[in-house]
Amino acid sequence: MSFDPELFGQAMGDAIIKAVQPLKDEIARLKAQLAELPQPIAGKDGVDGRDGKDCDMEVVKQMIADAVNSIPVVHGKDGADGKDGEPGAKGEDGQKGADGVGMAGAMIDRDGALLLTMTNGEVKNLGPVVGSNGRDGRDGKNGADGIGLDAFEMEYLDETHEVRIKASCAGRVKEVRYPAGGIRPGGYWRDGTKAKAGEAWVHDGSLWIAKKDTPAKPESAGDDWVIAARKGRDGERGPKGKDATPEAPIKLKGQA
Repeated sequence: MSFDPELFGQAMGDAIIKAVQPLKDEIARLKAQLAELPQPIAGKDGVDGRDGKDCDMEVVKQMIADAVNSIPVVHGKDGADGKDGEPGAKGEDGQKGADGVGMAGAMIDRDGALLLTMTNGEVKNLGPVVGSNGRDGRDGKNGADGIGLDAFEMEYLDETHEVRIKASCAGRVKEVRYPAGGIRPGGYWRDGTKAKAGEAWVHDGSLWIAKKDTPAKPESAGDDWVIAARKGRDGERGPKGKDATPEAPIKLKGQA
């Protein structure tokens, strides 16, 4: 409810007028009675009147309260919403905030505590690491002792171009083979030759290397061979030499 000072002042004025109206009427009535009385003849002084009583303030307060309570309550309607104000001026930029601190690393020490290293160099101890069962992790059981080798052999097998490893342990023997790799000489290739991967063979004056095990003839048309050194060209024929007969001896002066 909104407060209307004009209505309030008007109501107060009406209440005061209504409260003092009986007093005004009584004064008017007394004045009328006095006017109707004959004019007094000057006589002797009358007897002194009695002292008047003081005004009772409680009665006055009650009269004012009754007048205020009689003021009618006026309920006004809500006013329309006001328009939004204009945007204010842009404020100044705030100060730059401090850089955040991140985690640079983590580790568990010998006591099982988790240590975090922050980017500012600070190390935080988060206490012992707790497992999924809610208890601190315990050391695992000791593992069984390993078995040592009783014997170990490694040799190169020329016929297969392989490396053979043979080891024995606790009465068991294990042997493995794997290609030795690299290039090994095979000789001059002939019909019926079966080349192995990595072998170098000479054919028609050129050096060929087998890319895989193959019985095919070395040539660039297939995928089994790659040429390593191509055959050189023949040199030009030299000038014809003289007949292979000894030249006549040179005679010196004075000889017969």
